[in-house]
Amino acid sequence: MSTPRRRRSSHPAIIGAVIAAVATVVAAAIPVALELVRDTGGGGTAPQAEGSPSVVPSQVVGPQVTAGPGSSAAPASSAPSNAAPVEAEVRSLVEMPEVDDWEGWQQEPRTVAGRRHETVLTASPCWLNDHYTATFVVSRQYRLLEAAVGIADDSPGALPLRFTVLVDRKKVFTTTVGLGKTRPVKVDISAATQVSLQVSTTSVDQCHGDSIGTWIAPRLHR
Repeated sequence: MSTPRRRRSSHPAIIGAVIAAVATVVAAAIPVALELVRDTGGGGTAPQAEGSPSVVPSQVVGPQVTAGPGSSAAPASSAPSNAAPVEAEVRSLVEMPEVDDWEGWQQEPRTVAGRRHETVLTASPCWLNDHYTATFVVSRQYRLLEAAVGIADDSPGALPLRFTVLVDRKKVFTTTVGLGKTRPVKVDISAATQVSLQVSTTSVDQCHGDSIGTWIAPRLHR
């Protein structure tokens, strides 16, 4: 007949020693866990190591464009345009090159028939000289010459003067104007290489300073 087995019980002293050891380990771990929670928990920021660079969030100033894979964004070009400048449709005749030395001519503001004009060519011909001519190079770049003619209001004499337009030295327009009046001038110059303006006397009694002829705002149209 077999003897029934008994469950062996642990010695009370050993159990007490184990419990004491576990309690010591737990007590030591609690402060460490609390310190970790305080350093990393609660949404705080982990401290940076001394000497490490600070990271500042970038500030977005405008819409950012990101090129796709394999593509490169072309920089904005600041190079000047090679396009030719647009020529003005209307240009003053006095800006064109002169052929002669303008002997006897002046460019100055004048009052004609009660109105003051800023761009005026003036000449005062004499019976000994008969006429003065100013010639400009236009090189067939314009189709129309436009101006007005008259005698300056401060002219001491009242005798009329003759005004003529020449295209390549050939007369294409002429008119006679007296004191206190103006006449419009409109001449086709599309075939002209040179354009000449002329002021002439109408009497042998005229001489320098008697009658001051004016070409008012002579201009070229394309």
